[in-house]
Amino acid sequence: MKNLNAAGLLVACIFAFQSLSAQQETVNPKLTLLKAKTLAQLPSKLECNTPALQSLSQLRKSDKVALNLGNFEFAGELVESIRPSAGVQSMNIRSTSMPGAMCTVSVITQNDNTQKLVGRIINPQSDEVMVLTEENNRYYWVKKPKAHFLVN
Repeated sequence: MKNLNAAGLLVACIFAFQSLSAQQETVNPKLTLLKAKTLAQLPSKLECNTPALQSLSQLRKSDKVALNLGNFEFAGELVESIRPSAGVQSMNIRSTSMPGAMCTVSVITQNDNTQKLVGRIINPQSDEVMVLTEENNRYYWVKKPKAHFLVN
């Protein structure tokens, strides 16, 4: 009789476990990207909001920054804003949404008052770097292997 009760309890536990594991939640890809922890979770190419990047030069140290990378928001804090030479404004943003990541954006004002953007997002925990590239007068964040940017 004791063995029969134990066998029945075991069968009941197996059925309960199967019914719990069969009811898995569907994962919304948009929500996953909103909480991306590394660059690996981002697509290989993302269109950039150019006016938002150009407006970074107006911010002051310790200001909060939110850059949209497709469905993901790169949130952070401006930790440095310098003018290394005439016509160049460089900003460093430490991420609060992706621990350890740093975004560097430079706004280069040329002699004809046009502006060019240069930037990258580096996360030491990722094997990739997001590089700001220009194509047909539009800017994109493009993934590149980290080995091309960091020397060990």
